[in-house]
Amino acid sequence: MNEMISRNQADQPPSTRVSPAASATEQLPRVEPGFFLGVLRRRWWIAAITTTAAVVAMAGYLTKVPKTYLSTGAVYVSTEAPQILDIRALAPAESRDLEQMQSVEHGMVSTTLLLRVIRANGLDVGDAYAGEELSEQELLGLLSKRVRVGLERGTRIIRISVEDTDPGRARQLVESIKQEYENLALERQERLTEQVSEGLAREEKRLREQMEASARRVQDFREANPVPGLEGVRGDTLVRDELGTLAAQLGAASAERLRLEAEFEAFGKFDPEDPDALAGLGRSDHSEEVLTLARQLRDKELEFAAVEKRYLHKHPVHIEISQELVRLRESLDAAVRTAGEALEKSYAVAVDNEKKLKLAMAEARDNAVDVEGLRADFNTLVREAEADRELHASVARRLRETSLAASVPASILRWEENPLVPERAFRPRKAILLPVAAFGGGFLGLILMAGAEIGDRRLRDPSAVARVLGAPLFASVPRARKAAAGRMLLTEDPASDTAEAFRRLRAVLAPPSGSSGHRTVLFTSARSGEGKSFCAMNHAASLALQGYRTLLVDGDLRVPGLSRDHLGRGDDSVGLGDFLAGRATPAEACFPTAVSKLFLLSSGEVTGEASELLAGTRFPALLEDAFRWFDRVAIDAPAVLETSDVQAIGRYADLTCLVVSEHGADKRELDRVVGLLGSAGARLSGFVWNDAPADPPPGSGPVVSFVRPAIAMTRPEPDEQVVHFPLPMKDRA
Repeated sequence: MNEMISRNQADQPPSTRVSPAASATEQLPRVEPGFFLGVLRRRWWIAAITTTAAVVAMAGYLTKVPKTYLSTGAVYVSTEAPQILDIRALAPAESRDLEQMQSVEHGMVSTTLLLRVIRANGLDVGDAYAGEELSEQELLGLLSKRVRVGLERGTRIIRISVEDTDPGRARQLVESIKQEYENLALERQERLTEQVSEGLAREEKRLREQMEASARRVQDFREANPVPGLEGVRGDTLVRDELGTLAAQLGAASAERLRLEAEFEAFGKFDPEDPDALAGLGRSDHSEEVLTLARQLRDKELEFAAVEKRYLHKHPVHIEISQELVRLRESLDAAVRTAGEALEKSYAVAVDNEKKLKLAMAEARDNAVDVEGLRADFNTLVREAEADRELHASVARRLRETSLAASVPASILRWEENPLVPERAFRPRKAILLPVAAFGGGFLGLILMAGAEIGDRRLRDPSAVARVLGAPLFASVPRARKAAAGRMLLTEDPASDTAEAFRRLRAVLAPPSGSSGHRTVLFTSARSGEGKSFCAMNHAASLALQGYRTLLVDGDLRVPGLSRDHLGRGDDSVGLGDFLAGRATPAEACFPTAVSKLFLLSSGEVTGEASELLAGTRFPALLEDAFRWFDRVAIDAPAVLETSDVQAIGRYADLTCLVVSEHGADKRELDRVVGLLGSAGARLSGFVWNDAPADPPPGSGPVVSFVRPAIAMTRPEPDEQVVHFPLPMKDRA
């Protein structure tokens, strides 16, 4: 027996011996191309459930979450800020550079301005804004999250957006941000104006006192020196009176010329569109009308701005106010032109009069050379007094300009796009959230599918089984077109794909030319019901059809399989168990089948001592004796994990073929199969991927039809020789 085993192992060529797991599976892909499709086909319901749950949850969320509306407005930032005084300390600030524009942008979202907006709109009263009563700091944080202010790149436009659950309040807050920014700027301007006015008032008082002191010195000098030529003092001669008169007239003419010159320059710089230009006009008959019309024009513009927000341009009120505004502008332009022309003429007359008086004064001085020194001193005093008076007048004028500029403020902001009341909610965005929820649910489903597939120990593709077993795939048996339990497809449906698969298996298991190995093939499986009997029966039939005398051994002594019809028939109910127990000879247990050259060694009656019988010496002796009369032997062995029978007989087979069902094999069970077969000395040569119907329960499994009586009593066909299987002595006689 041992010599037979050694001979079978030695006859096996190196190319067909079982290689380690690494070499047997190193060329296999880690994942089959159809693996993912198979996962989707098996576990699509997980993704369907998660996707549906995500969409339903999102739909429920959208029904409960409050709607948020977005109102947007755009303001244009002018290049010049409001002017107060035309002096260096208060020069007009310009917003031409990017830093200044960004300062305006950040100022609109500053904490100070947002607090003013909260108080101006009553957001800090009760729970009208957030639905719950919040502190001022919490309201400030909530509003800052809902307000967005951004400077559009390459423009002077700042866009203001506010989100709110109330569409009307959203628009109101946009307008309030601009209004409160202007109010804040106005308050700063008023504080600056107040500080400047206080300083100017103190300076005006000091200059007035200085002017009055200079006038007293002039008067005291005149009274102390009653000489001809000093104005305002009656002399003893005509020359003295003439000099005084001319001096008085010249002073008056110079003052009048200076006044007219200043007023003429103010009218020359006057711009009706610039409200700050009103500060440059003095209080005179020429300017009073212009100032009055300018104030009326400013009031009418403010009234027109309010009407423009309320009425359209075709409304009668809008048309009437716009026409009045046009008339006021035309009147102001006419008044400016008329006043300018009158001032120009008056200025020319004053200049001419001053020149004449200067000539007359020069002639009078020639007549009063005796009082030249006194006159020089007097003139010095007079000039000082005039300078003090002019300086006082200039400061007083600046003080009036400051008050006028403060009363007519101007803003650097104007609406480029007025905010509107939004009609549709900005959030939640159902068109985006529902697809996102569906995608998220589907993605979660894919993750769960992957997790379930990773946690699933069942192997559903041949490459995975090959990696676990460390053995190659011999054949993949497809599902038969006329699938039925116990059919011998090579004779009943030889054109089927299943029959062709068994022919391919026969070619794979065929021994090399000139080799005596590979004569015994053992078929087993991890668990019963995976189709091992079906594969063993059809493989044996394929060998017989090729012309090999083939013995099919039903090695399952615990459950009746291929030979179940042989049981319960009296004395003929003998089989492998009877032979192993010494109660029968092989010839009594071996029967010819309906397939020529195919013989069946039945299992016999079911016995509980299968392991002990198979572990004895009679089974290897049976195989060694069978090789004298048969070319091939196919063994249908029990499942590896259900009994220890395979471990007892597996070492005697040349090839061990594991049948794995397409319905899935457990990875751990296959690992145990490899370990058990290896520990028993059996060589796992490869496996068959079985997609055909698995073995049904006992009583309905594969059936091999055989002919009675046993082969010793069978009359051979003309073209068939009787198998001289060892017979009992009485039969030999």
